[in-house]
Amino acid sequence: MFTCGLDQVLTERPLWWNQRLGLLANQASITRYGRYAWDALVAARFNLRCLFSPQHGLWAEEQANMIESDHTRLAHLNLPVFSLYGETRTPTDEMLEGIDRLLVDLQDVGTRVYTFPWTLWHCLRACADRGIPVTVLDRPNPIGRAVEGPRLEPDFTSFVGEGPIPMRHGRTLGELGRWMVRYQKLDLEYDDIPLLGSDDDTLLAVSWPVS
Repeated sequence: MFTCGLDQVLTERPLWWNQRLGLLANQASITRYGRYAWDALVAARFNLRCLFSPQHGLWAEEQANMIESDHTRLAHLNLPVFSLYGETRTPTDEMLEGIDRLLVDLQDVGTRVYTFPWTLWHCLRACADRGIPVTVLDRPNPIGRAVEGPRLEPDFTSFVGEGPIPMRHGRTLGELGRWMVRYQKLDLEYDDIPLLGSDDDTLLAVSWPVS
């Protein structure tokens, strides 16, 4: 079995735990016990200041077909939730104001046409421009390490494909993030908390939250 990045930072508090943090996440961002990432981080006294939501919204309640989400607020924590699939796909200066580090905890599905990696792509660029470090709390690729399909050609880039990766890329989101930083030649403090004890043979035995 494996331990995701979120559970690792909750048990082995990193040096940045008291920095002012933003969190890109959704309802699939849970601990091994099923607790939402934002609740778990706040309970552990991490200094969480705001959330960012990807396509489908924080609760994955928006259907596909390009339906956008509005900014909202997480009432019980009194935290703003900035939509990165609404009036903008990129965090703005106002959204990033007052945070020292952006955490990313999203469950990707392993294919190029899923938008979560490209939300990360835009976050990396925005944070590089503003000198804000990015840390990905990694999760497994649910369809494994096989790589299939052609690389995306430059003439066909869009929000379901910003860079030249295969249709089935075989990487975790944290690994994609490292590639994105290199490919875009970003001057960015980037790190990811990789899976601990990952074993691809166990993936089919795992209960997966809807992402």
